[in-house]
Amino acid sequence: MEKHTAIVIGLAIYACLMIAVALFWMVRVKQPTDYLVAGRGLPWWILTGNITATGIGTGVVIGASGLAYQHGWAGAAYPMGLGLGTILAGLLFARMRRYRFITLSEEIASYYGRNRAVVEFANISLFLSQLCWLTVQIMGGSAVLGAVLGLRPELCVLGSGVITACISIPGGLKTVAYTDTLQAVILLIGLGCLTFVALDDSGGVAGLRASVPQDYFSFLGVESFGTWEVVSIIVSLMLAVIADPGRRLSIFSASSQAGAKWSMLVGGAIVTAFSLVIGIVGMYTFRLNPNLPKADQAVPWLVMNVLPGWLAAFVVVSIASATFSSASTNAIATGTYFVRHIYPLATGGHYAARPLVAVRRALVCAFVLSTIVALQAGTIVGFVLKFLPLTMSGLAVIIVLGLFWKRATWQGALAALMVTPLVALAVMLIPAQEAFWNNPAVPATVAGLIAHVLVSLVTPRTTRTFEESAELLRLEREHALDTLEPQRAAPDTA
Repeated sequence: MEKHTAIVIGLAIYACLMIAVALFWMVRVKQPTDYLVAGRGLPWWILTGNITATGIGTGVVIGASGLAYQHGWAGAAYPMGLGLGTILAGLLFARMRRYRFITLSEEIASYYGRNRAVVEFANISLFLSQLCWLTVQIMGGSAVLGAVLGLRPELCVLGSGVITACISIPGGLKTVAYTDTLQAVILLIGLGCLTFVALDDSGGVAGLRASVPQDYFSFLGVESFGTWEVVSIIVSLMLAVIADPGRRLSIFSASSQAGAKWSMLVGGAIVTAFSLVIGIVGMYTFRLNPNLPKADQAVPWLVMNVLPGWLAAFVVVSIASATFSSASTNAIATGTYFVRHIYPLATGGHYAARPLVAVRRALVCAFVLSTIVALQAGTIVGFVLKFLPLTMSGLAVIIVLGLFWKRATWQGALAALMVTPLVALAVMLIPAQEAFWNNPAVPATVAGLIAHVLVSLVTPRTTRTFEESAELLRLEREHALDTLEPQRAAPDTA
């Protein structure tokens, strides 16, 4: 069987299986909490698979391997930032499971006395961030389709958007969590086999090191890519995880607080360790072909030109698993924000009469918009590093200060949310600033932190406690979404 045929058959079987599972759960989802937070009953090992598959998404497999192709171990900084951010989020925020939130915005609202200005700003920022992540997954899927089918880039982007939507939309978070666990296993085995082949063919780590530029093997590739650039990637992605609605959905859907914590710690450790795989695969591709026209083509080129048919098919299915699992989690977070926050904002406080119908229709629109953006974007890593400081830096600042600093006020939070995107835009649009900073994440975050502290110190303290705000939000959520929470559950301190 030809390699191309084997890959097409493998992808077809995989796609049909995932769509069948999604449709199976679609007809069984009856309540919004079933769709949005899986009934809050997912065990820790299922969530570990979900977190692992979400963390090792398109940005890692396609984007970070492309960075490793260009700058060696610098590519490892991408999954390392995601993994360390996941571990940190588990240590700091697993406790939020006890308050039965349904979105990260509800947590933010509780830090700042449910101030509407802060809440709505956060709602819009988080909603846009998930649209951006959907765009990243669609870009990765299009890279795979382009390598396998050889179609025009525009057709590959459209095809990736349609396929991902068909898998992501129907069944909700419970489908996503269980299929992600299977996809994580496929992903780790497939990329593990690829790493073994790369090291065996290169003569081990020593042979690989001798076949690439010397600066590729500096610590995290800083001699090739630059120390500040590597630090910026790690900081950007750690902040992105702390302010990521998808990771919070995993925490909120856990069956216990302990399960939420351990799934984040174990999943984060796996993603961090996966950085070694990314570095090896990217450099191995450079060893074989140092003249690729586009760095994001590293893994697809390796699959189509080097690997035997059976392994090529398995690796392509693994890459598809990474893309679809991440896209599914981003899609559910997008839909959750729409039905819980964006819809009432647009309708003057009214909630959708049929939340499940509304969330699925919203996701169709979200995939259309993300596909259009993907048609205009450049490299995956470049796209990620542009939108993260705009949407996530300020959110990370107000979340961390809201958790640890009792003097934080809603006025300070609003100042941080306004300052961080302005600083990020200034760095990106002013050539001298862009040349100096290279990446706007660090200056934007520092500026937001300073603005938050200064404004908070000169404004009145928040009088409503976190627990009081969380209880008011629970009552509002029950009424709005008809959840299965008729009475306040005992705090989960397991």
